[in-house]
Order: sequence, then structure tokens, then C-alpha cells
Amino acid sequence: MNKNLFSIFITKKSVLVSSLLSSMCLSGAAWAQDTQDLDEVLVTGTKFEIPAEKSGKTIYKLSEKDIRQNAGKTVADLLNEVPGVQIDGNFSSPGTNISYFVRGASSKNTLILIDGSPINDPSGASATFDLRLLSVDQVESIEILKGGLSTLYGTGASAAVINIKLKDAKSGSPLAGTVDFSGGSFNTYKGNISLSGSSEKLKYMVSGGLFHSQGFSSASDEQSDVAFGKDGMDRKNALVKLGYQVTERFSVDFLSGYDDMKADYDDGPFLDASNHQVGEQFRIGLTPTYQYDKGNIKLRALYNTNDREFYSAYPSSYKGRNLQLDLTQEHQLAPGLKALWGLNLQELSYEQPGQLEFDNNSFTIFDPYASVFYEAESGFNLHAGARVNTHSAYDAKFIYNVNPSYNFQVSDQVTAKILASVSTSYLTPTLYQLHSPDYGNEGLNPEESLNYEQGVSFYIGQSFIINLVHFTRDERDPIEFVSLFDADNNYLGAEYQNTTDQRRVEGFEADFSWIANEFLTVKANYAHVSTDKPESFYRIPATKWGLAFNTQPAKFTVVNLKYNFTSQRTIYDWGQGEVELDSYGLADLYLQQGVLQNKLQLFGGVNNLLDEDFTAIYGYTTQGRTFNLGARYQF
Repeated sequence: MNKNLFSIFITKKSVLVSSLLSSMCLSGAAWAQDTQDLDEVLVTGTKFEIPAEKSGKTIYKLSEKDIRQNAGKTVADLLNEVPGVQIDGNFSSPGTNISYFVRGASSKNTLILIDGSPINDPSGASATFDLRLLSVDQVESIEILKGGLSTLYGTGASAAVINIKLKDAKSGSPLAGTVDFSGGSFNTYKGNISLSGSSEKLKYMVSGGLFHSQGFSSASDEQSDVAFGKDGMDRKNALVKLGYQVTERFSVDFLSGYDDMKADYDDGPFLDASNHQVGEQFRIGLTPTYQYDKGNIKLRALYNTNDREFYSAYPSSYKGRNLQLDLTQEHQLAPGLKALWGLNLQELSYEQPGQLEFDNNSFTIFDPYASVFYEAESGFNLHAGARVNTHSAYDAKFIYNVNPSYNFQVSDQVTAKILASVSTSYLTPTLYQLHSPDYGNEGLNPEESLNYEQGVSFYIGQSFIINLVHFTRDERDPIEFVSLFDADNNYLGAEYQNTTDQRRVEGFEADFSWIANEFLTVKANYAHVSTDKPESFYRIPATKWGLAFNTQPAKFTVVNLKYNFTSQRTIYDWGQGEVELDSYGLADLYLQQGVLQNKLQLFGGVNNLLDEDFTAIYGYTTQGRTFNLGARYQF
């Protein structure tokens, strides 16, 4: 890492960080901390349950413990701290649109799964899941798979897959639950209650939550003589999960969820307004599973609706409908060799009342796919798969992935893993990009990409892990939102276009985790991304890195300190042209104390501890130092 990165700390502000770190490391008598499980089971990268050390993909997992120890943060905030991930909008007023870039690819190239199923909004420009609708208190864990894996998950998974697992029923008790409540800056309050239990055949989980924030002005008022009004947000979340073991081999799981959001927003950069939007999402799903001696047959059926309404000088309304059916069979073909094959059906449609109707604005995707996972006693592992993307509006496309890895013993204390992958991905234009009355372009070509990845991991004892990965993505016909001008530079409008025939994106990522002793765990990460077509790479930082110090200085006491650095970004503003946004670094502090044998946890957090003044989105306000206090009771 170069000297310029470390020079961030050689300031007066770093004295405060160093003092806090020293006090954490030297405080009190220690109690044993959970050790890291190198055999942690992952699913997203292969759809098979395999230990992390045998996965040949780059997967970053946020556990339930990681998620809980972040007072006042949203799911978007947590994702922004993952190596290779950049979130836009999470530092702005609560209702600001959230977009995300993984390895330099925009939101449309990252597929978000909720409990393993895509929850796309077909009415959105990128047809992605709106992270603002999600309550972090209902999330159990998050797996972030980086790299193209369209062979398993289809269109939309060309750069990454984010699988968000929501809380599930707790086995072994007829009634258990968790109650969370917290409040903080900008008159922000949230509460959530979850109840779950199980009997011999039935399990259940019911969860509900409320969120309110008075917020602050979305648009920056630095160019105005009058202070702008506050832009707040209200949200409601409800979730029900049921599971019934019909027979020893056959079970059925059911889920239903409802999310409701109302948020204020302004007219644009430096422009105040009394606008607001309302968004609703409803989903219902059924998953029957049949287990047999050598595998299982599973059907994931999910229906999701989205309704969005915007109240402003330019009112608009959008309604999306999404049906997902995914039928799979997993089978153990031989010792060390298992296979999975499936059929995936997607029916997507959206309407803009008075302009577009559901019946005339839809498409169907029907994909057969298959993959195998081979595990040899020598330490060699291979995951390979293929898919035929069959789209009602485009020609069928064959895509594949080949992903070998090799585990070997370096010494008595050191194990290493070498991994590589090559995969193709295929991303069809969204309904909005094709048919939007304002910006649509029916002449768009699908995006294609060829992905390469090489990496090595080192596992030193039970306390030290290092991951190093280099990736390359060759894109063809990337789709971007383009402003149109005439020969005299007069603005004519905007539309979606395939901006370039070819574009190469490449980068490097590194992260390590070290359990120093029972007092202290240290984690660090570094990510760099670049492209040969920088004119199509706005808003993306070339470099991000972070440090995290997690301590347990006394029994049931947790103190965490994080520092995350984001480098300069180039953005394009219609009035200013290209604008360089300065780099920034943010420190966050979290404290937790358990009482009543840790059934009651009292916690607090300070985000942007050093009150860094920075710009996240040009022309919009960014949070300064914020505070959050809360309590969590488990029974």
C-alpha cells in the first residue's frame, strides 16, 4: 500500500483514533471470544452447501454478529464496507435513492436475492431490489459473491450476487423472540419485534418493525440564502415465515412479507422542493422440498409486487409484477461428485398508468441450467456449470462457468488455497430501459461479459486468514444513461444506449482477518478497480480500503472501531461537466454491554466519529457525526 494512503493517519485526527485504539487494546480483563470457523458453510457461490475453504469463488459473508454490532447503520451502510463494493446514497438523507457498484459494475449488474430468490422490481430503471425497503433488524446474514455467475442465477448476475438471508425460526423452543429499539440523530427512531418457535412438525417466525427519521435536507443549501427544509422517511416492515414437516422426507416452507415506505426528496442538486414518494412491496412464496437418500428436489415459487408513486411538479406512478419459479434437483452422483440441474422461469412486467399497461409491457425468461461440484481427497475442487438464457425478446444465449480451486498444506500451521475461474454472463435490457416513454430505447442490445479471476488464500492456524484476488471483466455493449446534445451543445434529452462496443474492467482485492488473542480481532481490506474507458466509469472510486478492530475487554462487553477510506471519484454534472469529488475517510465507534446474562444488550454507536466534511453525491447534503443508542432483549 503506498505512502499516500497511510498519510491519512498522520494528522491531528489520527491522535484520537490512536487513543481510542490504545484504550480498547489495554482495557480490563478479557473473556474468551468466539474463534473463527474455517469450515463455515456457504451456499451462494455454488447452490451446494460447502465449507468456505472449498469454495473457489470470492465470497464475503456478514454474519448475524457482524450485522448486530453496527448501531444506526442500514444494510446499504454495511455493504459499503465490503471490499470491492461502492454504495451511493447511504450517507445522504434517509429516503435518498440507493445505487451500488460492485467491481466497477452498476446496480443492474448485481443481483440481490432475499432468502435465495431474486426480488427484482421490473418497474425500476435497473430492475433491482430497493435496499431502502429492507429493515436491518430482520436480516440474519448476508453473502456477497463477487464475479460473474449468470450460470446459476441468470440475467442480472453478471458482476455479483448479494444473498440476504432474513431471520428464521429458532428450533428447540415453542416461543423465543427478540425486541430491538434504538434512537439517534435527526430524531431517528426504530423498533422491531420478532417471535419464533417450533414444535415437532411446525416452525414459525413473525416479525414487524417501524422506522421514523425527521432527516435533513436532501439537497445542499450552500448556494442558497435560505435554509432548505428537512427530508425525512417513514417505513413499516412485516414478515411471516412458516415451515411444516409433512413427512420425514417432504417439507413445505411459506413466507409473506410487506414493506411500506414514505420518503421526502428534493428537485435536484442544490434545488429544494417539497416532494415525497410512497413505495410498497408485497411478496408471497412457497418452497416445497423432497429429500431422498442422495439428494433433494426443491421448487422455489415467489410472487412479488411493487407500487411506487411520486408526488411533485412532475408526478408519476409505477407498478411492477415479478413471478419467479425455480425448480432444482441436487443429486450425489458418486463420492466427491454432486450435481444440480434446474429450470428457471421469470415473468416480469410493469405499467405506468395512462402510458404503459402490464399486458403490453412484459417479457418472459425461461432458462434450463446445470452445474457439478467435484471434491477430491487431494484437495482439488471443481465447480462448473452451464445455462441457456431463453428470452422472449432476444435470441437464446449459452453461458458457462469453470471454477477450479486447490487446497494444500504448506506446513503444520499453514494451509493455502489457489483459485481461478472463467465465466460468461448475459444481461438483457430492463423493461424500463426498453419502453420508458421518456428514456426508453427499443434498439438496445443485451450486455455480455467474459470474466476471469485468479486468487490465493492462506489459513494460518485457527487465527489468521489472508485472501488475494485479481479479476478482469471484458464487457460488450454496456448499457448506460446518456444525455443527448446537438452540434451547438444544446440539451436534447436523454436515453439509454449501448455506450461502447468493448470495455475492460480489472482490479485487485485483498483482505485479512487476525484473531490476535482473546482481547482483539483485527480485519483489513483493500480494493482497486480501473477501466480502459474512464469516460463511462463515473462515480466509481479507484481505491477503497478499511481497518476494523473488534475487542471484548470484559465479559459481555464489546468495543469496535472501524476506519474506511474512499478515494476520489469523477462525476458528470450537466451544468459543470466533469467534477472531481475529494477522497474521504470515516471512523465509526460501536460499544455494547450485555446484562442479565447477556439477554439484554445495551448498545451505542457514533458514525463519522471525526465529523469528516465530505461530498458523497454532488449537490446533495452528507451526514456529519451521528449518534445512536439502543437496547436489544432476547428471550
